Amino acid sequence: MNFIELFILVLSLIATKVLSQECGCNQIPSIEIVNDPQIANNIKEVRDFFLSKQPSSQFDRLSATILIRQNKTNVWRRGSVDATLLAYPASSVKLMYMYSAIEWCKSLGRPISCLDQYVRPMIIVSSNLATGYVVDAITNTTNIDDMTSTNDTRWAHWFYQRSSTERLLQKLNLYENQILRSKTYPTNSGQGPVGSEELILEPPSSGNRFQSCCTASFMLYLMQTRPANEVQYMQDKLYRILESDETTFGNGLPAGTVIYSKIGCAYDTIEEIAYIILPSGQEIILSAFSNGFQRPAGDFYILGRFAELVLQKFSLISPSSAMIFTTDDPDMYTCVNQPVKHNSSLPRDTIGKSFITFDRSCIIHPQLSERGVYSVSIWTPSYYGGSTSSSLLNVAVTDVYNFKGGDTINQKVSLSQWISVGDFLLNPGRQTISLTAINQESVFNAVRFSLRPPLSVQ
Repeated sequence: MNFIELFILVLSLIATKVLSQECGCNQIPSIEIVNDPQIANNIKEVRDFFLSKQPSSQFDRLSATILIRQNKTNVWRRGSVDATLLAYPASSVKLMYMYSAIEWCKSLGRPISCLDQYVRPMIIVSSNLATGYVVDAITNTTNIDDMTSTNDTRWAHWFYQRSSTERLLQKLNLYENQILRSKTYPTNSGQGPVGSEELILEPPSSGNRFQSCCTASFMLYLMQTRPANEVQYMQDKLYRILESDETTFGNGLPAGTVIYSKIGCAYDTIEEIAYIILPSGQEIILSAFSNGFQRPAGDFYILGRFAELVLQKFSLISPSSAMIFTTDDPDMYTCVNQPVKHNSSLPRDTIGKSFITFDRSCIIHPQLSERGVYSVSIWTPSYYGGSTSSSLLNVAVTDVYNFKGGDTINQKVSLSQWISVGDFLLNPGRQTISLTAINQESVFNAVRFSLRPPLSVQ
């Protein structure tokens, strides 16, 4: 090894050390968090690749932390990229307010569910109105509408009270450089912040700010160290169906995955803090904060592909959990009219090295190796060809009983995401997926079959 090679190696080792050690928030009772340089390098590689595939150049920020449980022990291996980068958390702040509400109820000698009429809608449907009532209760404050300056004699006490959830996390050593003291709007004190609630959003506070590292550790703390009745209470509200509007990771996770999470989505931000139990039983925590909400509505599920790439990178799923077939294989599809196969000038988010466009119908017939119930999904890349009107694609799958199912996909809204077609009992061999273009040109790029795990009765 010459001097230049040695120098590059040393720089690489230093960079790896920084990546693995910049993340704090690791002092959780009965839990050992191990900063793993390889995991840090891998998640950075996934992040960089994922961002390079985004159609919007404005989507350029994504910080993430993953915690992987080691062999059912209390040891969790951790890796991060931009671990302490602060980001506006939007509604993910409600995860912390739920914990604060439980502690507030306990401090008064009341059941942990004493604020449930507000905590439940705050978490399950992310109600900002309910969040306002929770914040007022746990901080013993209401907005002071006529306050115009922090020099007001009422400010110091009000600010101290509003910072009570911060102090709870500081006691847990799970706070560091974050900010946690504001409501989400519109809420019970108005359509937007006024008075003291407006002042708390001004510098140096500048509103709530979170980082991926400490939020991942906080979710780990909630799910692994709290009393069983508290865990059950929280999981009851944090449980998400993979195809729901309450998770951006969900559409990228294999069928049979259990996820407890809180998402945040506002302005250009889309993020999620999640405790994930994979079909194998492997447990992970994944926290990601991004500015990926660039195309309103269409980008809500955009971090699903990121979550999928993370699982692939760390070999956390079996091959049958995510079998992806692309148009790179010309034997996989037949169309009524000759489709146009595109191999160049591809959308960045295309999976594989090609896609096809067609104006009538196509049959997709990928090969499966085993019988089972599969969740079938279609990938729609960011292709803006044909008419300026919506591109509609009807998808139907035939199962072993010849029952057909599926739906119509608006391909100019459902971009950069897996669209669920349904669950089907399928036999080994070639499958039948019918694609019908409605009114104009449609696009096909990839289909995914995710085998549901067999029922385990204990």
